[in-house]
Amino acid sequence: MAEDIVVLERSERKENVAILTLNRTDAGNALNTPMVEALSTKLDEIEEDTSIRVVIMRSSGKHASFGADLNELVVETGDGYVNMSRSDADKHIFDGRIVAEKLFRLRVPIIGIIHGFCLGGGAELYTMCDVLYTASGGKEEGGLMYGFPEPTIGVMAGWMGPEMLIRKIGVGHAKDILLTGRMISGDEALSMGIVQALYPKDELMDRAMEWATKVAANAPFAVESTRRTLNRVMFPDFADVMNSTGEETVDNLMTADFVKGATKILTKSKEQPKYERK
Repeated sequence: MAEDIVVLERSERKENVAILTLNRTDAGNALNTPMVEALSTKLDEIEEDTSIRVVIMRSSGKHASFGADLNELVVETGDGYVNMSRSDADKHIFDGRIVAEKLFRLRVPIIGIIHGFCLGGGAELYTMCDVLYTASGGKEEGGLMYGFPEPTIGVMAGWMGPEMLIRKIGVGHAKDILLTGRMISGDEALSMGIVQALYPKDELMDRAMEWATKVAANAPFAVESTRRTLNRVMFPDFADVMNSTGEETVDNLMTADFVKGATKILTKSKEQPKYERK
């Protein structure tokens, strides 16, 4: 099961290009523990295989990712939902942050292609990619709906999304998205610099392959050094930030407000929770 929900394969068109696919389509590619652990393992395989020069990261199905799987983040009882244990919350946050760090420090460049909903933890991990292409058009065409709804359910985005987003698109745009929890379209994501190009959904893979082929044709050491240098300059304190902000997200998961927010989503309630800062 763990192997099936994240697939790593070689491109048939370019042997030096690897394709990494999130493949939990029955759950909108929501990231549960087996999926996060499988993704971590696949990234290790990429890092160790020096014949791989570029990675294309994508998702199967209608959506890039619904984000972290809420079913794992609260415990259902006969009286409703309650908080998970703090140790489980710690594991959830730091497992995701380990994957984020692996994406950031990956030896080779990675281009992500996203479509449909790309939310929360899924948006965080895709934002770690060097380049992002997304589907154009409306919902019916697979057009992008990107955002971090975490504040609307009582928690902050905890897998390095806020930290990376502010480096990529600046303070104003990042605070707008992260504090409101609103979703944005592909056009707005392009204008902010979150994604680098919009194409019809059925063209995304071909366009990503064009980019990957150009990069893979270049000298591997030069490409790897360039990626490493650019990331070091963009985010020189990555390790310090990763180690210092995770506990705050864990604290959020332990609040009564988070249980209210998660309950609203899991029960598909239309009633807005009354948050009480506790």
